[in-house]
Amino acid sequence: MLYASIAFIILMLIGLPIGYIFGVAAIIGYVDLGGLPFLRTIITRMHGGAQDFMLISIPFFILAAEFMNRGGITKRLINFTMNIIGHFRGGLSHANILVSMLFAGLTGVAITDTVAIGKLLIPEMKEQGYDAGYSAAVTATSSVMGPIIPPSVVMIIYATLLRGVSVPALFAGGILPGILIGVLLLTVSVVISRIKNYPVRERASLKELLLSAKDALLALLTPVIILGGILFGVTTVAEAAALGAFYALFLGAVVYRTISLRDIWKSLEETVIVTGVVFLLLLGAGVLGWLITRAGVPAAMTEFIVGISPNPLVQLALINVFLIVLGMFIDVIPAVLIVAPIIVPAMHQLGFDPLHFAIVMLVNINLGNATPPMGMTLMTATKLADISYEKGMLPSLPFIASMILVLILISYFPISVLWIPRLLGLWS
Repeated sequence: MLYASIAFIILMLIGLPIGYIFGVAAIIGYVDLGGLPFLRTIITRMHGGAQDFMLISIPFFILAAEFMNRGGITKRLINFTMNIIGHFRGGLSHANILVSMLFAGLTGVAITDTVAIGKLLIPEMKEQGYDAGYSAAVTATSSVMGPIIPPSVVMIIYATLLRGVSVPALFAGGILPGILIGVLLLTVSVVISRIKNYPVRERASLKELLLSAKDALLALLTPVIILGGILFGVTTVAEAAALGAFYALFLGAVVYRTISLRDIWKSLEETVIVTGVVFLLLLGAGVLGWLITRAGVPAAMTEFIVGISPNPLVQLALINVFLIVLGMFIDVIPAVLIVAPIIVPAMHQLGFDPLHFAIVMLVNINLGNATPPMGMTLMTATKLADISYEKGMLPSLPFIASMILVLILISYFPISVLWIPRLLGLWS
């Protein structure tokens, strides 16, 4: 395992794609463990890493997101939220966060949220007098809700990788933490908007509000269709994802008539590319994960954590810090694939609830995704704002602090995660 670890670190430093790093490091580790004949095991492990039927849902969720983006659904959601809260001071900032909450229930991918909403709102916020750095910061940090509020691609990957919790239970467990993050982000937005005296938009008339609500209603039914089917046992995750993609296509092509044949082709093309990347990561993780388990790394991790402190509160705090730092430098899905096979079994052995820790871990890594110095959503948002990365860092700190408060809350009050799954009978 030593040689595999060294190879992993070196390959990461030279910038090799993470999927290839998984594979190369695994090959070195397998040879070290059992010689060249042991490489035959890789085929079995690769097959095992991608054979779960539930993984079919991933390309459908990606396709649904593509159809929604190209079908102008984001614009309808923005218009609706602006008519609701645009007349408050800093209304565009508040709308940015609220749209992210709604959009998270449609796609569940943070970068998708950042790009789709940022392209529309960041230029408008700058034009109306908002600081460019602030515009990027609020867009990047609110995008963190994407993989937490269900549906969530990374939750599907987590359940496939570890099999200790079901996807419906993970989806239900992410609802309340995601809403709490949104509420605290809105609170920060209200305070900063008043301090900086950000602009106020004229209040929408009742007619404008009703028309925008009518225009957005069908789009808002998407998460109801997807989550309702999954959480109440009407459909499987894969069936709900396929239904969501079909519904998004129906809205764009038939109802709104904003999706052309070219858009459909481009959506399919992008879905194939992104799905290929995800499955390459899954195949590599299946191979490397077996090696990690066989080498006894989870047991060693358990001993290491207990050696630092026998207090569960301290143990969880240490893991939280580690996961946030990891998320600063590595994107969400690769981060989960790298550390989950090591940390999750160790935390289970220490007595932490599997569903509770799963949500804590995912919130941690997603929080790191918007945190300097290398947060991916913040990096994307600053590019959309056409500013340097450094100019977006300081304005993001109050929003990050609010999310850390939510992290502390869900870490030390498991009921905040487990209440809804238990209410729905998805967790005991």
